[in-house]
Amino acid sequence: MHRFVNPRALGLALLGLVLMGVMGWLGRWQFSVYDDHQHAQALAALRQPPVPLGRLLGRDAAFPADGVSRPVTVSGTYLAGEQLYVRHLAGASHRYAVVTPLVTVNGSAVLVVRGSRDTVGAVPPRGQVTVRGILEPSGVGGPPNSQRVANGLSVSSLVGAVTPDLYSGYVVQQVSTPRQAPTLAPVVPPLPDPSRWAGLRNLLYACQWWVFAGFVAFMWWRMTGDLEAQEHRRVPATDAGSDSMSSLG
Repeated sequence: MHRFVNPRALGLALLGLVLMGVMGWLGRWQFSVYDDHQHAQALAALRQPPVPLGRLLGRDAAFPADGVSRPVTVSGTYLAGEQLYVRHLAGASHRYAVVTPLVTVNGSAVLVVRGSRDTVGAVPPRGQVTVRGILEPSGVGGPPNSQRVANGLSVSSLVGAVTPDLYSGYVVQQVSTPRQAPTLAPVVPPLPDPSRWAGLRNLLYACQWWVFAGFVAFMWWRMTGDLEAQEHRRVPATDAGSDSMSSLG
């Protein structure tokens, strides 16, 4: 005896799949909106009006938490003879990031990432310069080799390679006055971590739609289980009636 598929169960399955697909898509869309909010807030942090470096970071001060990825301006003169090179710095499109100490009016120097290129070199501008860029905390890495090439931009590891005292952070240059020769490719500063509250509502909406999809799956399982139980209750009665008819025959 062949058992046919219950059309109600099949209809419920198709409806459930459609609803779960729509709710899953809505959840992914809300999550993408949340991700866009996070990215937009990170970009907005880099577009804040620049402030003088001295307002955020003193010559002997520890790096402040609110100084990460802050636009700053700083003036001074470059120490061309103490220029450094960082191999494969994040955000650099070429092999070497060119890092030049900029001596400020107080006698301390801040490391300025002026750009990147495939070979060492690139003479910095002479005389007084003003740099506008993004302030970043010290990274990781070791001291430079005999060619003044380092494997990371760690201020503490580069202290011995520069004569003046160094600030505890470095600046990724965006604009220089006077302009430097166009021999360096710009280095892209890292995006700051956005606030966890940015776009939180959209994240909650995404979770809500996914919970709804799970609830639809649960309801489909319950309802098809009930239909199957009803089918089982009808089958014994039918079989018993068939057996009685057979015995009478």
